[in-house]
Amino acid sequence: ALDRLAPQSWCVLGNFFSSQKEHEAAIEFFQRALQLDPGFTYAYTLAGHEYFANEDFEKGLACYRNAIRLDPRHYNAMYGLAQIYYRQEKYDMALCHFKSAAQINPRSSVLHCYIGMTLHKQNMHDRALLKLQEAITLDPKNPLARYERANVLMALDRL
Repeated sequence: ALDRLAPQSWCVLGNFFSSQKEHEAAIEFFQRALQLDPGFTYAYTLAGHEYFANEDFEKGLACYRNAIRLDPRHYNAMYGLAQIYYRQEKYDMALCHFKSAAQINPRSSVLHCYIGMTLHKQNMHDRALLKLQEAITLDPKNPLARYERANVLMALDRL
């Protein structure tokens, strides 16, 4: 049975709609979760992901900032902020937030991959290659890290 007063229940429903690419419906469910518990950090992060998917970056930033305000070690929200800054080509800010998230979750291949991608965008190719190799070492099956490493090597005519 679904507990209509539990914010987690509303987040489960929001995740379902998110998986169906129904971002507006998902946002409504995450907002309902926040009405029930304004301190539910993860609901802010999930809503931020949906706003990011809809390219509503200002609302996404607000959600991620609220999550970090409630939990300064919530690396998922830091990753979300970084994703928005990366998309906006604000690479210094993206790098800062990707690195902050990686300090909290140092075993995340995804975070190290995005650090490498951001370093590549900043023309720090050697550092990017090191970071992308670290991502591959953490998860040898991470296809994005392998792809991005090949991109850097191609850009340097080393492939």
